[in-house]
Amino acid sequence: MPIFSTGSVVIYKTRPAVVTAVTADKLEIRTVTGDTKSVRHKDVEFLHRGDGSPALPAAVSAMPDRAELAELMEDESFPFQEFTALAFGADSKANACAAYELLSENLYFTGSVSGGVRTRNQAELSAMLAKLTEKEEAQKQRSEFLDRVRRNGLLPDDAPFMRDVEMVALGDTANSKTMRELDIEATPEKAQQLLLRVGCWNDFFNPWPHRFGVDTGDPVLALPDPPAGEKREDLTAMTAFAIDDADSHDPDDAVSFADGLLYVHVADPAAVVFSGSELDRAAAERGSNLYIPEKTSHMLPPEATEKFGLGLNPESPAITFAVRIGDDGEASLERMMLSTVHVTRLTYDSAEAHWDIPPLADIRPLLERFKARRAANGALFIQLPEVKIKVCGEEIGFTPVPITPVRELVANAMLAAGSAAAKYAAANDIPLPFVIQPPPETDERGNTMPEMFRLRRNCMASSMNTSGGLHAGLGLSPYVRVTSPLRRYCDLLAHQQLRRVINGEPPFDFEYMDGRIAASLEGAEARRKLERQCNEFWTLVYLKRHPDWQGEAVLVFEEGDRRIFLIPELAYEYKTRYAGKAKLGQTVTLKLTAADPAALTARFNVMQS
Repeated sequence: MPIFSTGSVVIYKTRPAVVTAVTADKLEIRTVTGDTKSVRHKDVEFLHRGDGSPALPAAVSAMPDRAELAELMEDESFPFQEFTALAFGADSKANACAAYELLSENLYFTGSVSGGVRTRNQAELSAMLAKLTEKEEAQKQRSEFLDRVRRNGLLPDDAPFMRDVEMVALGDTANSKTMRELDIEATPEKAQQLLLRVGCWNDFFNPWPHRFGVDTGDPVLALPDPPAGEKREDLTAMTAFAIDDADSHDPDDAVSFADGLLYVHVADPAAVVFSGSELDRAAAERGSNLYIPEKTSHMLPPEATEKFGLGLNPESPAITFAVRIGDDGEASLERMMLSTVHVTRLTYDSAEAHWDIPPLADIRPLLERFKARRAANGALFIQLPEVKIKVCGEEIGFTPVPITPVRELVANAMLAAGSAAAKYAAANDIPLPFVIQPPPETDERGNTMPEMFRLRRNCMASSMNTSGGLHAGLGLSPYVRVTSPLRRYCDLLAHQQLRRVINGEPPFDFEYMDGRIAASLEGAEARRKLERQCNEFWTLVYLKRHPDWQGEAVLVFEEGDRRIFLIPELAYEYKTRYAGKAKLGQTVTLKLTAADPAALTARFNVMQS
């Protein structure tokens, strides 16, 4: 049993400590870090009797050659004190601490203070030395790699070592050894900044789809054949126009006029996407098409658009809604049928040549009444700048989406079809994915850009249920979307239900429809959010690549010291706490000073126009 005294050296938690005071059951010790602790006798291991000084000794100036010392010991076991004397020439307090350090290396020597020390056998030592050499080489290579990262001088072979950073940037993990060693916080934004800085990524790599966990590929599923012998009304003699943007590739609706009725023809993929099928489940999981600037990801296999897109073939299968718009502007469903149509595709620009001739000339007064009715019902006509962003190679383009009479006509035709179908379904107790939206949280209205911006901020989110209700923003009650079954699952679901009604089959019940709606909402919402995120990302990439950019912006919001400028040509909102002398609604010039796509931030100087 060792006798402790002031100045004795002990081992506490594998590190030397010196005894500064002794009681019957406790020791006061000072650790190598200078901390003072009160410990039990059994909590420490006796190392050396000491010299009476309550201080740890200074480190010895030189350690012995381990290999030579091991050769001297041969295969004998030495008490720790003799091992200390053999290694350092004397069993002093300082030498005992150094001898313990040799033993703690656990390489050439093995054993313990109380049990004695011996050399490790040669085979085991050789294996451990080889592993140590390998470890030291790896540490050297790692150190050189980290230095290259700091200097932005990565080598081609360094790419695998950045994989843990990429996983953080993609949102796959929240930990990175490389970022920890570089003292960089492991966030996706900072990981992306690092990857851009060292050249592993470039500005044209968009990490957001992966972060959202959204599959940007198309479904790889076969389309079944339509039901044999299905009867369709031949409407191919009717002039029908599908009017879309010039770059649209999925035309799923067209308009016609006959006998005082607005005809809205809608693509009929529900003819082959059967409820509960693998194709139906895959579409519900996606919820909608995904439109991001670099690509389109389809809800249905692309073959569905090729087969059912209106105007892509000489004749197209459709579901046709014959809508009567009364003198009061109310839309009601006169007929609903499976049809075959011949459709001519037009762009919004080319449709202007048909503006004053049938069928558009006949449709216009109907939809003007319909729009007026919506306005009387409190519809919100919010007109704020909108653009389409396209990425092609390393070119980023912004195309304004103007509000034109043709666009309004098409939009109101689609709304009229949805309103008429919804009222028919509600009157006949047919559950559909009705869209509802509560009124905004303010009664304020206005036509200026700041007024419309504030109104949009006060609009409540829309939702879906099978019972219907008011869509305040559209001024319609009830309302259902039925004109985009190639692009939105709930439109497709509505078609599956309406086809059953057309064919005289019992409709799906409320519980089933609720379940199908719920199955699609998560995927659809994820895709909507991803679209917004990608638009912002590519806008900032564009700005970063145009460091001299400047352009007009309108101060559309101020609250306390918060300001929002809207840049019309980019449809981008610049949030800041500085607006110079700009007043609400005033147009100013913004000059770009910095853009960071990884952090989704930009800074501008505000200059008066």
